[in-house]
Amino acid sequence: MRKPEIEQVELNPTQAKQWTDTKFAMTWEAPCFTHVFYEMMGGHGKQQAVFTKSVPVAATDGAAMLLNPDTYFDTKRYNIHNRVFIGCHEILHGIFDYCGIAYECMKAGKVSFPDGTTLPYEDEFSQKAMDYVVNAILVASQIGEKPKDALFDTNIATENDSWIDAYRKVYKEKPTDKGGQQGDKPGQQRSQCGGGGGVTPGSNQPGQGQPTGNFDEHLEPGTVDGTDAHSAGQARDEAKWKAAVQAGLTSARMQGKLPAGLERVLGEVLEPKVTWQDHIHSFFARRLGNGRYDWRQVDRRLIVRDIIAPGRSSYGAECVVVAQDTSGSINDEEITMAFGEMAGVLEDVKPKRLVVIWCDAHVDRVDELDDASDLEWLRKNPGKGGGGTDFRPVFEEIAEMGLEPDALIYFTDSFGSFPAEAPTYPVLWGDITGQPEDEARERYPFGDVVCIPRQASLGD
Repeated sequence: MRKPEIEQVELNPTQAKQWTDTKFAMTWEAPCFTHVFYEMMGGHGKQQAVFTKSVPVAATDGAAMLLNPDTYFDTKRYNIHNRVFIGCHEILHGIFDYCGIAYECMKAGKVSFPDGTTLPYEDEFSQKAMDYVVNAILVASQIGEKPKDALFDTNIATENDSWIDAYRKVYKEKPTDKGGQQGDKPGQQRSQCGGGGGVTPGSNQPGQGQPTGNFDEHLEPGTVDGTDAHSAGQARDEAKWKAAVQAGLTSARMQGKLPAGLERVLGEVLEPKVTWQDHIHSFFARRLGNGRYDWRQVDRRLIVRDIIAPGRSSYGAECVVVAQDTSGSINDEEITMAFGEMAGVLEDVKPKRLVVIWCDAHVDRVDELDDASDLEWLRKNPGKGGGGTDFRPVFEEIAEMGLEPDALIYFTDSFGSFPAEAPTYPVLWGDITGQPEDEARERYPFGDVVCIPRQASLGD
């Protein structure tokens, strides 16, 4: 990301009329975006945008829309519907706070994924990934008209994808040392223009008429106001952004101009989805603490491997029980997924005692692990089952063992017999039916419920 010096320019009469016409067209074609534009990104003088030749065509720092009048109003390059598309593109970047997110990833030097993996952060790929997603949303919602130099490829991103999903795909296509890109055929070399490169001012269509990159650039937060990026990020008022989005949704809905896909996307901004992994982490975070490591006492288990590591000085929990349904309706892939996720969660919780119970209609096996990392081994050596489903034996086993766990997490498809009364300790049901959350919750008489998507449980 860069932070250029922004020198504003005045529009000539022709450009001023084009801008007025563009704003009117935006109001007619995309009332939802128009409201957010005027409320959150339009506070930059009577023109509501920053006009400057410091950017190729368009740009945003997350709080302002920047436009180069020489290229943006070039009728040989963009018609009025293209200009609406570009304007709404910058507004979506502001709604999603993509500039702020990219800046934080840049500081961290990496992009983190829900599965725990990371990739190095490279700004070119970040800008491309975000543009692929935003353009896919606008195309699917039929907002304006996609310009020829817009990054758009449904194999990389659709309106349902996140930018980090697109980042992984774009990153895999990064240039090789030989100047081509991974996946290129011999003798074929793709353009290396980044998502923020756009087109060179004064040129015509890039690359013999073929798009080489997107038309916009993502700048550091605070670029227009001259504040440092960190302060600009801290000053962002999410409540006001959400209020503007909500008002825009209401206005567009009343006019009958709110595509279903756009309503879903912006609805998730107002009520973001929480992943099932986050639900599990949150459950334990509310009930259990974190353990600590101390270099004054080394980990005895690792000494035998000639590894010197700090030992635990305290535990986040005394006892955690994990129960796995091994009935005939549960397959090996689902067990593998569940235990792989629990390994990561419990590494953070650091229970003093970890008990794993395998059960279908009766308890098949009980394992007690020394460390949460041993779940990785255990998931490759699961208990046997294949019969019917009865949850009561697990609770009875816990009582017979004299345990009062800090928490019990039970992975199941919910089709079985439950105890008549809820236990005194917290219970989290990991539902793997793939059914809607409301329907799944109704099947459990007590405890918290986290719904694990079927595709996640099948490892897709």
